[in-house]
Amino acid sequence: MVEFGVVIPSYGSMTEASAFRSLVQAAEHLGYADAWFADHLVVPGYAVPMLGPDWLEPLACCQLGLGMTDRLRFGTDVLVAPYRNPLLVAKQAASADRLSGGRLTLGLGVGYVRGEFEALSAPDYAARGAVTDEVIDVLHDLWSGPGPHTHHGEHFRYTDVYSGPAPQQTPLPVWVGGNYARAHQRAAARGDGWHPLFPTPEDYAAGRQRILSLRGSGDGFTFSYSCPGTYVVAPGEARPELAEYGDGVPDEFGYAPPFPRTASGRPRFVGTVDELLEDLQTYCEAGVEHFTLRFHTTDPEAGPEQVIEQMERFATQVIPVFRG
Repeated sequence: MVEFGVVIPSYGSMTEASAFRSLVQAAEHLGYADAWFADHLVVPGYAVPMLGPDWLEPLACCQLGLGMTDRLRFGTDVLVAPYRNPLLVAKQAASADRLSGGRLTLGLGVGYVRGEFEALSAPDYAARGAVTDEVIDVLHDLWSGPGPHTHHGEHFRYTDVYSGPAPQQTPLPVWVGGNYARAHQRAAARGDGWHPLFPTPEDYAAGRQRILSLRGSGDGFTFSYSCPGTYVVAPGEARPELAEYGDGVPDEFGYAPPFPRTASGRPRFVGTVDELLEDLQTYCEAGVEHFTLRFHTTDPEAGPEQVIEQMERFATQVIPVFRG
């Protein structure tokens, strides 16, 4: 069965504790499979117009959310692998997964904001793909058993260490973000799932086929889809305009593809119930098994109520019809 998760906004006005609680509780109450958080540790000044200055840390959000829910899974959409020491990430993730009864999914990606890499003294920007590969290798090593563990890599080294207790899940799922060939290879070789950022149906189907050809099988692997801005248009309601990065932004922001559109030009995942059902079916035919919905609001200063309204519309008007 296709699953539906929701990105919890963790920036700007949504960083208030009351907003966090309301959004997480709504996601669990409305029956979503999982809740997801994006990752920015610091925002360089030149990127503030695109990203805003305030972001909650995603692993902390997952930990708090797991502690205040009983059923909902949590994930990172996506954690930038080169920003953190993987030994610390392995311990944080294993602890959260074990204490929650196995409800964590770790989405990992290479990152894209140059100034953020520089401010964090992260490994060289050009090497972020190789670093991400090694981070995943370290996580799998440290989660594989009680130890001792030894790893002598190009970027991380440790000898004869123990890192228990292990995660509750075997394995704790690692879903690899990224839309291009190198990400397909990484997902196939090291991941338990693929979680790209809103490719077109054609690009998704091609990426899925490439991963399957590299893996030889889809067993134990999840094909996920991180959606663009999602909005359920009510009868008689005006369609919202979704803002995309325009001209004059740094080249690195080209990591985000244009919003996928239908042949008529409608942005995918923005429309009436019937239009969204059509979009979901199109992507299921391309091989998507899990959707992470990024609900859009028409007001950049909107509070959690507007996001929750969209969550309710989708959960009550779209999902039942789609599954039926």
